[in-house]
Amino acid sequence: MAGTTAKQADRTARHSDTVSWGVRVGLVCYGLVHLLVAFVAIRLILGSNSGSATGKGALAQLARDTAGRVTLGALAVGFAVLVVWQLAAAAIGYRDHDGLRRHLLRLGALGRAAVFGYLAGATSSLAIAGRSASSSPDSTTAKLMSLPAGPWLVALVGATIAGVGIGLAIFGWQKRFLEQLDERARRDGGRRIPVVVLGRFGYVAKGVAFVVVGVLLGWAAWTHDPQKSGGLDQALMRLLGGSLGKVAIVVIAVGVGCFGLFMLARARHLERDALTGE
Repeated sequence: MAGTTAKQADRTARHSDTVSWGVRVGLVCYGLVHLLVAFVAIRLILGSNSGSATGKGALAQLARDTAGRVTLGALAVGFAVLVVWQLAAAAIGYRDHDGLRRHLLRLGALGRAAVFGYLAGATSSLAIAGRSASSSPDSTTAKLMSLPAGPWLVALVGATIAGVGIGLAIFGWQKRFLEQLDERARRDGGRRIPVVVLGRFGYVAKGVAFVVVGVLLGWAAWTHDPQKSGGLDQALMRLLGGSLGKVAIVVIAVGVGCFGLFMLARARHLERDALTGE
């Protein structure tokens, strides 16, 4: 009985206009955040010393005035929708798969729900309190390091982030993101080629960025120095230094921007049958 109810709920979600449009709005918000992170990273390289190339650091740029805070409130709503979507996928989705694979896919959906939940919390807190609500990656790492077994927790977080990054890079390189797009985007050459370029470069670049941040967190845990953690820009400068670090930041920032553009394309060409079963 429970299985039948879940199957009906899954079918309803896949064919609901309300669900599909809500997901589209959320994906647009997600894409815009990546474009903002890319913009902040490149601007930092070009000479501005304000901001941080992290999700929350970039979002803090919007908290300076009323219009920006209204925008943050709208983004928070979009991310909240994505949380509900991924929780639904974790509960009733991936019914085309069996056994361990279904459980792993549902676990991945829970992980994405946590990410979107973090972004929803970050945007809402910034919208309410402005830039005073922001915190640096260094301070967050320091709080973790102060806990019992803190360095081990930081190392575990770093290893998890690096592992996710490797998975994203593989996912993008194998072009598995095409399953998330409708038939028109997959078959129309004029649309497929730019979407593949954006998706492949975007996923791989984002994966590399995750690996870099994960390695830096591991380094911070090993040396017991939370100041060695940081955002994308700080991570690359600390690992590569000087001119090479700046070039790497620009390349990965462009890739993260491509990922943002791919999210916009995915919102436009959303495959409704993949809503709860990518």
